[in-house]
Amino acid sequence: MQHDERALVRQAYEQARQDLAQKGRVHPAAYMLVQKNPQTGAKLTHPTAIGTQPDKPFAAQADYDEFLAALREEAKRLDALAVAFCAEAMAEVEDKGTISRRRVVMIRIEDGEGIGHLHALVEGDALSGPRLGQLVTSHEAIDDETAPLLPLHAASTVIRA
Repeated sequence: MQHDERALVRQAYEQARQDLAQKGRVHPAAYMLVQKNPQTGAKLTHPTAIGTQPDKPFAAQADYDEFLAALREEAKRLDALAVAFCAEAMAEVEDKGTISRRRVVMIRIEDGEGIGHLHALVEGDALSGPRLGQLVTSHEAIDDETAPLLPLHAASTVIRA
């Protein structure tokens, strides 16, 4: 993951932290590092980061699929170099040899090096409210997204640890 791609991950993490503080849950969001102007389609001098976030969590699988299809189209149209997708989920997390289902924020980053996964536990209690834990690499993440978000991965997908 390059410097600019790490900025996408930091933006996704910060937005998730703000969502938790303001709404009590994380709304899905996507950030892209693009080479074309979103309004004109003209080539940019330097890659630029852009982001999008639905107003509410997805109500159904069809809503999620539609969002990802639109994201793929935009990534192709804007000649994206990287895409970071962030969402809240329930995941099996191992802690001190014990596996339990926990509320997490997952970030899937796709760039020229392949696909990576990170997660942060949603921590806190009723008194302190939810807060986001440290972002760590998900070495054994299962990628349920079968189609890549970037056109450059359409031929072969590499999952990096």
